[in-house]
Amino acid sequence: MRRPLLAAFVLVPAFALAMAEAGLFTSTIPAVAQTPPPAPKARACDEHCNAKWMDANLRTDQLQVVGTAQSYKQRPDSALMGLIRMGGRRDAEALDFALPTLDAQLDNDVRALQFDVAYDPQGGAYKRPAGASMAMDLVQEDYTKAMSKPGFKVIHVLDVDYRSSCLALADCLKQIAVWSKAHPRHLPIVIALKTNDTRTPMPGATKPQACEEAALNALDAEIRAAFPAGQVITPDQLQGSHASLREAALAHAWQKLGAARGKVMFVLDDSAAKAKLYQGARKSLEGRAMFVAADEASPLAAFVTIADPMKDGSRIQAAVRAGFMVTTRADEDTREARENKTARRDAAFASGAQIIQTNFAAADPAISAYRVSLQDDPAALCGTALGSEHCVRFEAAPALLRTATAAMP
Repeated sequence: MRRPLLAAFVLVPAFALAMAEAGLFTSTIPAVAQTPPPAPKARACDEHCNAKWMDANLRTDQLQVVGTAQSYKQRPDSALMGLIRMGGRRDAEALDFALPTLDAQLDNDVRALQFDVAYDPQGGAYKRPAGASMAMDLVQEDYTKAMSKPGFKVIHVLDVDYRSSCLALADCLKQIAVWSKAHPRHLPIVIALKTNDTRTPMPGATKPQACEEAALNALDAEIRAAFPAGQVITPDQLQGSHASLREAALAHAWQKLGAARGKVMFVLDDSAAKAKLYQGARKSLEGRAMFVAADEASPLAAFVTIADPMKDGSRIQAAVRAGFMVTTRADEDTREARENKTARRDAAFASGAQIIQTNFAAADPAISAYRVSLQDDPAALCGTALGSEHCVRFEAAPALLRTATAAMP
């Protein structure tokens, strides 16, 4: 239940300063909406839209899918959003968006998800967000109850952007597992995790517990509790007898699609320091549930994150050709959606990166008609011959990158 906001106005300067220090506010220049020309639509399906052919001939690194960043995120409460806007319009807009439920995203062919996770082994560390106090806003009882339980919590910005469609990582993974069981022939789902243990510089902010080796071990445990061993594609399975994960990727040792359907892959998409902690004393990532995002030269490299397809398109193309799984961004901070610009999205598709990450796999009517969907890719092949997906882009050598589209079962 919301209390009057007027009493909170005296806290706005401190709140705005805290958000600026956290890197959330950098400019107050408003965006200018532009309407792009209509996007070319996908083409009719051809002989490659055959599930048996794809299962036998395509590797998982030859697929291109749409994924969401902050897959769990909901809009901040209106009272808190009002305070955030007082600190600056442009970057406040970076927080003013929401994603559909995980089920809805997966039904819409999203095949990569991302969660920011905060370590909370005792429970209760994040049940009283400082932002809610500053906005004189009471959090709901269900929120407090969920956040009181032990386990990793899913939070975008600690104490500020804390509303999530699934508050505990265990609940998020359970939702994915249930959907997967109902769609056993789905393409592999890549789930990226990023640790969130940086204190937000604001009055009353939570001091997060560092995500060190114990936390990363606990993260592996939550993954294994949610999915049976046979459903998780692990680093060990890729590496096999190769000397390193990098050598396995360069040898294109990724599973064929037929063996990967219905499964999930986890990636710790975090800093090099966190990747090193996760590796520990291991020679590689033996026994671990997650891959790590790493530089192309790293012995741990199998997944590579290259965020800007307009600046680094040639690097992405080279990494994909080499055998790495690459994640890039079609949009960021809602800018492309608010200005309805598709150049970065189109560059992301054209780069060949396997995972095209966005906050707008479906258009947000409150923002614009902008969306990132393979149905709008002019290279798409559309039909009804496949299994669980509407749209999946793939490389069929010696042809260029293509897209196969199928109806849901």
